[in-house]
Amino acid sequence: MGGKKEKLFNHISAFVYNVLNKAEKEDKLDYINIEITNHNGNLQMDYTIRDRGKAY
Repeated sequence: MGGKKEKLFNHISAFVYNVLNKAEKEDKLDYINIEITNHNGNLQMDYTIRDRGKAY
């Protein structure tokens, strides 16, 4: 089955991989924020892909 570390690693890796793919498709790899927290095996994984441009 694998230990806690391996399970966490697999879940987090898959999440980050999917976020990077989405950001790449939107051509926004320079504006990503990823937040991951773990409390007793409950992962909270959030991301933000921002659209930034110069006003002038």
